[in-house]
Amino acid sequence: MAANFKIQIFRNSENIHLKLSGDFDGNSAYELINTINGLSYKAKLFVHTSSLKQLNDFGLEVFRKNLPSLNVRPASCWFTGDKANELIPDKNTTFVVAYQ
Repeated sequence: MAANFKIQIFRNSENIHLKLSGDFDGNSAYELINTINGLSYKAKLFVHTSSLKQLNDFGLEVFRKNLPSLNVRPASCWFTGDKANELIPDKNTTFVVAYQ
């Protein structure tokens, strides 16, 4: 994992927010995948990407390859921020990409 990669988790009564920061590499991708799959939630999940710095090509490949295995309901997982469109491919049917 990139030494400076972090996932901060914030919960409220309706949603879970994951704030990603630092550099995103292959190990960071697996950490994000495992974090999402380990969550128990009924409402929306928001993954905030604005604090990410560099996105490593291998990290993006690992994450995108594992998107189908994520434990999320369609349209319940929102990726926000200026790096959201890099993490999620254009032709996805499960995830919502919201630009900020």
